[in-house]
Amino acid sequence: MRHLLVAVSLASFAALAEDAPVSLTASDGSGLKLASYTARAVVEDPLAFTELTLVFENPQPRVIEGQFRVTLPRGATVSRFAMKLDGRWQEGEVVEKQAARRAYEDFLHRRQDPALLEQAAGNEFSARVFPIPANGKKELVVSWSHELTQADAPYVLPLKGLPQIGALDVEVSSGGVSLASLKKTTFVPDKDVVAQPPRSGRTGLRAGDLIVTRVKAVAASSPEPMPSLLVMVDTSASRALGYGAEVSLVQKLVERLGKSAPAMPLVVVAFDQTVQVIHDGASSGFGSAQVKALKDRKALGASNLSLALAWALERGKKSPLARVVLVTDGVFTAGDVEGDQLLAQVARLKGAGVQRLDAIAVGGIREEAGLKRLVTAKLPKTGALLDGDSPVEELARRLSESTVAKVPVTAEGAKVVWPLALEGVQAGDEAVVVLEGAGAAPVVKAGGVTLNLAQGLAGIEKPLLQRAWAQARIQALLDQQDRVADGPAQKQKLRDEIVTLSEMHRVLSPYTALLVLETEADYARFHIDRKALADILTVEKGRVGLMHRAPESVAAAKQPQAPVQRAPEKLKKSLALKADVADKDGALEKKAEMPSAPEAEGGEMAESKSSSEPAMDAPRPAPVMAAPAPPPPPPGRPMAGPEASRSRPRAAEVADPMPTSKEPWEGKFKTVMVALAAKDTQKALDTAKAWREEDAGDVLALVALGEALEATGDLERAARAYGSIIDLFPGRADLRRFAGVRLERVKNDQGLSLAADTYAKAAEQRPDHPASHRLLAFALLRAGKPEEAFAAIEKGLAQQYPDGRFAGARQILAEDAGLIAAAWLKAKPGAAVDVRARLSKVGAVLEDKPSLRFVLTWETDANDVDFHILDAKGGHAFYGARELPSGGLLYADVTTGYGPECFTIRKPRGERAAPYRLRAHYYSRGPMGYGMGKLELIDHDGKGGLSFEERPYVVMVDQAFVDLGVVAR
Repeated sequence: MRHLLVAVSLASFAALAEDAPVSLTASDGSGLKLASYTARAVVEDPLAFTELTLVFENPQPRVIEGQFRVTLPRGATVSRFAMKLDGRWQEGEVVEKQAARRAYEDFLHRRQDPALLEQAAGNEFSARVFPIPANGKKELVVSWSHELTQADAPYVLPLKGLPQIGALDVEVSSGGVSLASLKKTTFVPDKDVVAQPPRSGRTGLRAGDLIVTRVKAVAASSPEPMPSLLVMVDTSASRALGYGAEVSLVQKLVERLGKSAPAMPLVVVAFDQTVQVIHDGASSGFGSAQVKALKDRKALGASNLSLALAWALERGKKSPLARVVLVTDGVFTAGDVEGDQLLAQVARLKGAGVQRLDAIAVGGIREEAGLKRLVTAKLPKTGALLDGDSPVEELARRLSESTVAKVPVTAEGAKVVWPLALEGVQAGDEAVVVLEGAGAAPVVKAGGVTLNLAQGLAGIEKPLLQRAWAQARIQALLDQQDRVADGPAQKQKLRDEIVTLSEMHRVLSPYTALLVLETEADYARFHIDRKALADILTVEKGRVGLMHRAPESVAAAKQPQAPVQRAPEKLKKSLALKADVADKDGALEKKAEMPSAPEAEGGEMAESKSSSEPAMDAPRPAPVMAAPAPPPPPPGRPMAGPEASRSRPRAAEVADPMPTSKEPWEGKFKTVMVALAAKDTQKALDTAKAWREEDAGDVLALVALGEALEATGDLERAARAYGSIIDLFPGRADLRRFAGVRLERVKNDQGLSLAADTYAKAAEQRPDHPASHRLLAFALLRAGKPEEAFAAIEKGLAQQYPDGRFAGARQILAEDAGLIAAAWLKAKPGAAVDVRARLSKVGAVLEDKPSLRFVLTWETDANDVDFHILDAKGGHAFYGARELPSGGLLYADVTTGYGPECFTIRKPRGERAAPYRLRAHYYSRGPMGYGMGKLELIDHDGKGGLSFEERPYVVMVDQAFVDLGVVAR
């Protein structure tokens, strides 16, 4: 149930499990050609091992970062991820996730060849891959093992939904004998590869003292009444591709249950980041109108189960609901997402009369382990986890039967048995059990069922069973972590144990990733031990084999490349794109010579009880095309302020760099934004809706839909459109932040609360991104929580940031602390002593003078967005001339992605050179795709009164400017 992180790109959601089981896409959503797909699988019942070798081709004439995604069988665990570098395979090593992410981004900025694969939600795994050469190929290997839990379950290799494959070669074997094969060229698969493994006489597998076997725990189930029922239907964005089938399932199930009990009280609700009642009455009253309401709701928004459970508790207090059925994929992305938090909420449903919670898992990507923990929470009766692909008659039958809460599993003579017990089982359920230290003829007992393993154990290589043992142990620890009641210290101890097991046995977990670096020196730099190398499972002649690795087998170290700096040519672009900055002798001034910004200013603490100011009076600009350039500033103006007194050439002239030839958008997004600028909201909405229907998870389609819905005044659905970004990309802190920015602009209760929630999760995921902390802090401040806001910014200032990244960020964070402290004192003057002490501790000073700040951020890494500020007197500040003669300073120029870039005017309102026109220039997107971010305006009256405005933006075209509007005062 824990929120599993995923590093994903702006890739089309159409590449997910219900469409394509494997994909590699560029960060701007364009797919790469699958030139070759080779699969080798070995089935040793009840285990299976699969190895894929994939070759992708990049059709673009530029180097890109790609997003590799693979949907695995339920319960599968990745054990190998490798990337071909210079004609050799470089193996990924299992590394703690946060350390792996930092290493990946460090080497990405060095333009070296990293790759990073993580577990996503449930059975999806995702990898960031860099670089994919221009018009070149990228070769990857990924392998995994999984269990065939049911005795009649076939081995399935998903192919349906893949695009055209240049060369397809699949072979499935057992004991060296082929079970299924498929070879095609220039082929579009229309079905999966299915192989039925031989099972006659086999009871399990043995390798030394390890045994894996399958048990059936319950012989029969008894009927269980259903006096009243609440059905909670997950309508979040992750359900988009299978939403029609989900609605049909709910309709058929309710109709089937209603036949036997037409008068049964029935409540049906849809939930994502909001809750909508679809039906509340007798089961016989659920019909076409309710089905239409579900369909019309669409699959949008982030999935907030904790909100739905809180609603169920209040509803149940009015009139008890004995049973609850949850229809969901189990991937929850908003509100409480940790397992222990959700388990506690489920347990509280007892106060509303709930006796039992069941879950029906739907969709190709599922978090079944977390759902299993929910249905076995401490309600009076244990529920069942059901497969949404089962026939409706089977689902109805199982919902009407009792479930055994816990069935102990024992094995005579075995030292260790995993799992120790089976929970929430019904007649017909089976489970795979791993034994360690078992004797020659162990006897396994699960409840009243006994299995004698004296005969039928097939011998195989031990590593496959070792990984099965490690996987079972990790799952047990994850379950224990969700249920632990001893607080953070015990949770951390369990997490550390999971990481250790994962690294030792090359079994990926929610807390680890597979990291591929280019050289041995690279691994050594991040203290990744490559001397104790675990052997790697592979497939050889139809059997599971071992790839033995010794230290000498890894690649020889090469001289690391220096980080790439922005070339001086940026200042040599034509005046149509950038201003030439010349000194008095006409020599070009290099950007690297720009001095750092002055230290933050501060003064004595002021206490004021004046009321808060209203929001900034400049309205949000309508979506417009890149605006015509204003008249150039007077030639020959000198650089003012601190710049003039330093030992550097003085800028003699700044020409206006604003071109009119490049528009900031392209494609369908441009169509929507142009229609909105022309006040044709219906065209914009129709275009956005059709785009979203065509490509259910394209980020820009969701942004376009949100923009159009805002323009029509449908703020609730606009917030759900923006919340969808969270649901589709829950592990990407950058996209969580981008969604939060959009939600804040909606400014309804739903949007503001979800924005703060997603900022908090982004700060947990990427504490090494300054934007995570400052966005959370100001969201909390706007919510009337200044002390919590200050704590958030304290964490940001305490964080160590990578060298060479986030220029000027510490000054911005320190000044943020001063602003928040001023607002805190205004709200609570009695907190002055505490505020002073905490400001001093973080090295910040109180902001007690009027100021206006423009802060630009963007949510793409390793690229360059430039900030331009023009005032009413013809002044123009940008990276080459960072100070306005009328007052105001741009602190630093961030060329490595994300920002923030801050321009501060330390003057009262009446003395400012307003109006100011603000623009963002997409100097270089690099490999990362489109620029998406926001301009934040913070106006401070000098007495703790703060007003804010958010101006999100999207820029898609290199060298284009996007108009960020005018600040009137």
